[in-house]
Amino acid sequence: MKKTVLFILTVLIGSAVSTFSYSEETVAQLKEKIIDIQNAGELGFRNFTLCTNIIGYGQYVAAPDNKVKAGSEIYFYYEPVNLFTNRLNQSYQIWYTQDMIILSQDGKELYRASDALNFNYQSLAPVMDIYASNTLNLKEVPPGIYQFQAVIHDKLKKRDATYSFVFEVVP
Repeated sequence: MKKTVLFILTVLIGSAVSTFSYSEETVAQLKEKIIDIQNAGELGFRNFTLCTNIIGYGQYVAAPDNKVKAGSEIYFYYEPVNLFTNRLNQSYQIWYTQDMIILSQDGKELYRASDALNFNYQSLAPVMDIYASNTLNLKEVPPGIYQFQAVIHDKLKKRDATYSFVFEVVP
């Protein structure tokens, strides 16, 4: 009886280990496929949102509209898509920078922060989900209609993408 129970337990544990190994390998292969698709895809933005609060990836409180109070601070949330992932010596690297530009209603550049964000990250596991946030202080911005431009520069893919968001500063 003890030998039978031990045999069944060994078989069950062996099955669980081989299933776990198979699942782990399958997940790793899927991640590699996703990296291939992203590396071939067009660089861009997803979920670009004016926010009142940013908590983390996919977690933010969207502003009710594009109107912001003069003198306040505003937050933009976005997820860059199709950043190039470099595979290097069994590690993974992502590197991009982002410019922030403010334009007046007639298209005149009022503010530029080149490389306001510089994300150069290397790890042993691929990064699958990335988000970024930008903060602007409007303390000296008079009421009016403005355009915020975020420009991401993928340093490894050698590609750029721009997203424009129109907002209104109200008294």
